[in-house]
Amino acid sequence: MKNKYMSVSLRPFKYLSPSVHTKGLVFLIVLIPQVVMLFLTRSWNALQVLFCTTAASFAVTGIDCFFEQKRAYDWISALVRALIIGLLIPSDYPLFSVFLVTFSVLLVVTYFLGGFADSWVNPVALTVAVCWMLSAHFFPESLLQTEDLSSKNLSLLFIQNGNIPVMPIDARITSFLNKTVFNLFSVSIPEGFVSLLWDSHSLIPAFRFNLLTLFTSIFLISFDIIGMLIPAIYLVVYCLLVRFVAPVFYGGTVGQGDMLFALLTSGTLFCTVFLLQWYGTMPITLTGKIAYGIISGIAVFLIVGVGDSGVGSVFTILVVNVIVPLIHAIETAAEKRYLNHILLPKVEAFKDGQHA
Repeated sequence: MKNKYMSVSLRPFKYLSPSVHTKGLVFLIVLIPQVVMLFLTRSWNALQVLFCTTAASFAVTGIDCFFEQKRAYDWISALVRALIIGLLIPSDYPLFSVFLVTFSVLLVVTYFLGGFADSWVNPVALTVAVCWMLSAHFFPESLLQTEDLSSKNLSLLFIQNGNIPVMPIDARITSFLNKTVFNLFSVSIPEGFVSLLWDSHSLIPAFRFNLLTLFTSIFLISFDIIGMLIPAIYLVVYCLLVRFVAPVFYGGTVGQGDMLFALLTSGTLFCTVFLLQWYGTMPITLTGKIAYGIISGIAVFLIVGVGDSGVGSVFTILVVNVIVPLIHAIETAAEKRYLNHILLPKVEAFKDGQHA
C-alpha cells in the first residue's frame, strides 16, 4: 500500500528572531525608498555611485561563490551592503575610484578579515573610510564657524545661513504643525526645519532624507529586525553630551546644546540604523550591549562633536569595532566563570543527590 505523506512545518516552533535572509530582504526593501528619492530629485551622480558600488560588491560575491558553496542570502547581502556604501559616499566622488576601492576593501574583508558575520570590522564603514583617506577633499567640510558653536540653536543658524535650501511649501507645513501639533505643548518650530527633515541636499545621500530614515528606524524596530536597546542608549548618551557637555567646550550656556542639529547632520540617524548593529560587530550579552551603546555614544561625541561632519559617524563605527573584541573577551570570560563556579557545581551536587 502506498504511504501518504503530509507536509511538515515548524509549528508550534518559532524563530526567536528573523533569519539572515529575511533581514536582508527587509533591509533591501527599506533602502529602496532612499534610491527612489534620488531618482525623484534627479540625483544622477549619486545613482552612478550606487551602480559602481553594486557592481563591485557583486563582483566580490561572485568570486566568493565561485570558490565557496553558494548561499541564498549572499547576493541579497551584497546588494544591501553595496547600497549602504554608495549612500555614504559623496555623489561627486570619481566613479572608477568608487568601484576600485569598494572591490578591493570588500575582497580583503571577505578573505582576510573573516567575511560575513565573522569579521570584527564593519565592511561598509571601512570602505567609506578608505575613500576618505584617499580623497578627503570630495567629502563635505564642516560649514560651522568657531563663533557659531556657542549658539544654542545651531539648526536655525544653519538654515538662516542658507546651508539648507528651504522648500516653497515649508512655510505652510510649518504653520500647520505649529497650530495643530506643537501648540498643544506651547512651543513652535521656525521655518526651515521641515526642509531639513525632508531633504538637506547634502553631497552624501545618506545624510539627506532624515524623515525617511526616521520612519525606517521605527519600522525596523517595530518588526524586531534591529534591536532597540543599543540605538536607544547610543542616541541618549550622545544627545545628553551634546546638550550639557558641548556648551562647556564652546563657550555656550550649559543645557542649551542643539540635540536636533546633532541628530539631523553627519548621517547620525542613518549610521545608527544601518551600521551600528552590523553582523558580528556587536556584543551578545545584555551587559555587553549596554556597554557598547554607552561607549559608542561617547565615541561619536568625541569624533563628530555637535554635528556637521562628513565622515565622523563612519569613523565612530570603526573605533567601536576595535573595542568590541575586548567586550567579547570579557563576555567569554564571564560566561566561563559562571559555568565553572556556578553551573558545574550545581550539576555535581545534583548527581551526588541522585546517587545518595
